[in-house]
Amino acid sequence: MPASVESAQKKVLAYMLRKGAQTEYGKKYRFSRITGFDEYVRNVPMVTYNDIESYIERLKKGEQYLLWPNKIQNFAVSAGTTGKGKHIPLSEDRLRSDQRFMRKVILSYIKQNPNFFHFFLGSHVSLPGNIERLDPKSNVRLGEISAYLAKLSPGWLSLFQVRSPQTMIQEAWTEKFDRTLEMAVKSDVRKIVAIPSWALRFFQRALEITGKKHIREVWPNLRLLICGGEALNTYRPHFDKLLEGLDMHYIENYGASESYFAFSDDLSRSDLRLIVDNGVFYEWIPHPKEHKDNLQGQKTVPTWQVKKGVPYSLVVTSNSGLWRYMINDVIEFTDLEQPRIKVVGRVSEIFDRFGEAVESHEAQSALEEAAQKAGATFSVFAMGGLIDPDIGAPRHFWFIQWVDEPRDIEEFTSSLDASLRKINRHYHNRRESMGIHPPVVLNLTKDAMYKWREKHQSLHAQTKMPRILQEEDKIVDMVALCREARQGTHAK
Repeated sequence: MPASVESAQKKVLAYMLRKGAQTEYGKKYRFSRITGFDEYVRNVPMVTYNDIESYIERLKKGEQYLLWPNKIQNFAVSAGTTGKGKHIPLSEDRLRSDQRFMRKVILSYIKQNPNFFHFFLGSHVSLPGNIERLDPKSNVRLGEISAYLAKLSPGWLSLFQVRSPQTMIQEAWTEKFDRTLEMAVKSDVRKIVAIPSWALRFFQRALEITGKKHIREVWPNLRLLICGGEALNTYRPHFDKLLEGLDMHYIENYGASESYFAFSDDLSRSDLRLIVDNGVFYEWIPHPKEHKDNLQGQKTVPTWQVKKGVPYSLVVTSNSGLWRYMINDVIEFTDLEQPRIKVVGRVSEIFDRFGEAVESHEAQSALEEAAQKAGATFSVFAMGGLIDPDIGAPRHFWFIQWVDEPRDIEEFTSSLDASLRKINRHYHNRRESMGIHPPVVLNLTKDAMYKWREKHQSLHAQTKMPRILQEEDKIVDMVALCREARQGTHAK
């Protein structure tokens, strides 16, 4: 690893320890006495959201100097509903870091495409999230990180936007999507910024509205799609088909409500450049899935000691007041010189192919609530998602083994959908925008489950049926087996 990476990361850590020493958290763990990485990891514990939630609740009540020496009134919703999800503090320092990150993205693209006049001529489309107050009497604001960035975008950028980001962050999703699309199909759109599932829906609806067969007939000068929040590779085959005939460039950002970490700085590569000098200090837990029940007890390594091809779980210290905060992603380094990374999965059972971040316990809770309403009982279930080839859009498939089946499966499916929307904000937003289409519930017979497990699992006494199916081939096989079993039952 180049000395510059080590130097940059040590500088970031030293700066944040100086700032953090003024806070309640910093005084508790004696930040002022910590002189380097080894002391930092010995004296400060790794944490999850649950470990620091009490601090965040106090911040929302107006207390200051708890985690970071700024008054914090903005929070990014990381998961769950607005009222109940994880609320990540957004300091002014953090928001400035995010702005710098986005400038790096644009400057990197312009360097690779010297004809930047084409980039700025014409119109730009963005689809940011929303910001809302915690309650009518409070100055505390909750929202998606994309909305905060839109709010902070420079005024001159609005000259190129189809619609003002300042207006869109206050609108309900359906209204925002429809109004933006209505104006976009009348404009010379050249750049789109959106998560992949919303971009896919945007393209599909543009063709429906205009009656055109190809996006190049709607926006012949479209060149750039900037996206994040979901795995771009899932959508690339569908984008390539819809955008056939256009000389398209794709930039993928990797980040979360906790911070932005990496982006596509080379259009010819699929891996991402890790940014090491922008308010985030990284630690890495090797082989996290082997230790997922005791991750907080594992030893971490700094970025200057990582190795290529080893799976790591990410731990971040950021200038929003997160100290050794654990991120659920699994990452591998593809290059140590830059350094460059790729995201290869999640540590715990979670489905996040379309940016919904549905954890297994959330799926369980939604299913239990819907089953109780329907007077039904289930024993085993699994869920996963695909871009359904019949509709060309993402949707979830639920495979449920019934003890007492609901009388009306369509009514049950709607209830399940509503329950998960209530539990998980990201899923709700994607359903509202039709970024994810309504779910499908299939009967998981014992015969279908056995055939699937025989093919996809090494069956032992302790082998459990997974609740979250990640790999597309496994989901496709499960759909086929369940439908085959249903047809066999109907034939009888």
